[in-house]
Amino acid sequence: MVGYSWQRFQFASIGGKPVTITTCTMFDRHLEDRMQTVPAAQYLRVSTERQEYSLQAQSAGIAAYAAEHGFVVCQTYCDEAKSGLDLARRPGLSQLLRDVVAAEQTFRAVLVYDVSRWGRFQNPDEAAHYEFLCKAAGVQIHYCAEQFSSRADALGSIMKAVKRVMAGEYSRELGQKVKAGLIRLVGRGFRTGGEPGYGFRRMLVSPDGDWKQQLSPGERKSIATDRVILVLGPPEELFWVREIYRLFTEEGNSFAAIASELNHAQVPFLPSKRWSDYVVKRILTHPKYKGTLVYNRTTEKLGSKSRRLPESQWIVLGNAIEPIVSPLVFEAAQDKLRQKSWYRSNEEILNKMKSILRTEGCLSQVVLTRHGLPGNLIAYRFGSMIKGYELAGYESPHRKNGERRSQIRIIRDELIRRLVEMFPEEISVLFGTRRHRRWIKVRNGPEVAVRICRSVHFPRKGRVWAIQNATKEHCPLTLMGGMDPQNRFLEVVYVAGRLQNRSKIHITEKDDWLQNGTRLEDLRTFCDVVRSHR
Repeated sequence: MVGYSWQRFQFASIGGKPVTITTCTMFDRHLEDRMQTVPAAQYLRVSTERQEYSLQAQSAGIAAYAAEHGFVVCQTYCDEAKSGLDLARRPGLSQLLRDVVAAEQTFRAVLVYDVSRWGRFQNPDEAAHYEFLCKAAGVQIHYCAEQFSSRADALGSIMKAVKRVMAGEYSRELGQKVKAGLIRLVGRGFRTGGEPGYGFRRMLVSPDGDWKQQLSPGERKSIATDRVILVLGPPEELFWVREIYRLFTEEGNSFAAIASELNHAQVPFLPSKRWSDYVVKRILTHPKYKGTLVYNRTTEKLGSKSRRLPESQWIVLGNAIEPIVSPLVFEAAQDKLRQKSWYRSNEEILNKMKSILRTEGCLSQVVLTRHGLPGNLIAYRFGSMIKGYELAGYESPHRKNGERRSQIRIIRDELIRRLVEMFPEEISVLFGTRRHRRWIKVRNGPEVAVRICRSVHFPRKGRVWAIQNATKEHCPLTLMGGMDPQNRFLEVVYVAGRLQNRSKIHITEKDDWLQNGTRLEDLRTFCDVVRSHR
């Protein structure tokens, strides 16, 4: 007895309209009763929107394979208009692998049309790895249109490996051919993609170069043989481009100042967007504003991260379009840009810092900024301000301050550790939101801040102890440790009241704050002294 099995799958297309695939499989009911069917999932993938019928073709081929080999498709994973170069941009395959590894699947096999639909990974081992994850979970991968068997025999394994290499090689060769074609088009002055930029518009032309119509933002050409060129935009945009060059070259305004002035004058930019320093910089540096087209400045081969290519590989086409500013004005802007600190090399910056050091006698963020070298530039180029100082031959006091802070933390932690060992049942240590901030809580007593104070010698005051960062102190008591004149060890320990609300305190033993406290001759009296201060 002959029967028919109907299956319908629905996917969300790129355009928002659902794509429905219906498959019909003829089968023998008596044969089906004698044959045990295996639940399976199908994986479908197309690379571009123009392969809209490829989903149906893959599904039909998989349905025929399933009927012949005793599978019933119970679940579908789909990647529509997704490249097969990597896994990151393929939610369908990613979800399939997650379901398989987490043992949440109801199927025992995955049906794929061919090896290239599984992926065109540049490393064939990556495709094998994802297949191994499925096999390790008890899910077999079947390539329905391939000639080799899904069984793990020697011949099938060799053919599968060759197919994986061929799938990756196809993408590599196709990328080279597409890039070569784009280079030829650019050499003829055509636009190959991207937004035209402020002051320009895209014009659709015939293969003979005849103008056809201006393209609106987001609009694409409908005939493959037509080409796109750049033409000048509205007169008001041309005026403001030239004004930006004037404000920069003649008046010396910064990118941010120019953007602020344009926004204040309510000069329209892109819809729902405002002028920014990046946009101004882009206009001042892009050679198309002097009529020159530049291509191949960056590359993103085979889905890799974008990287900048050396100028020797750039494709430069002068006088390709009508300029907005003259070449002299454009070069004047570039000369002024080269004087900016951000465009200087590391060697030039270090030479400038050495010159400032010889003139000023020291280096600091204030000094460098006064000479046109912002501190964030130094930190970005050399990793930190202190590292930049050292490369310029200057020993920064900040490094010494860092070493002093580390020494204070070590001594403070040792003091707290000794108190906890002496009173394990009486003392608990509390930690603040800052990494190195901590204080002591005495049982049936108040919280106590712990401060270690370095010795500082002043010509008139003599030796004093310095307490840093005494603002917003919440503890009612303070355990103050004063270091010896050489700042090697603790000389005195006091239990005193709350610190004064000041950013920096210089004190001596005659200070009223310590006089109202208690000097600890023996740490074993600490808990009793703290409770007596309540």
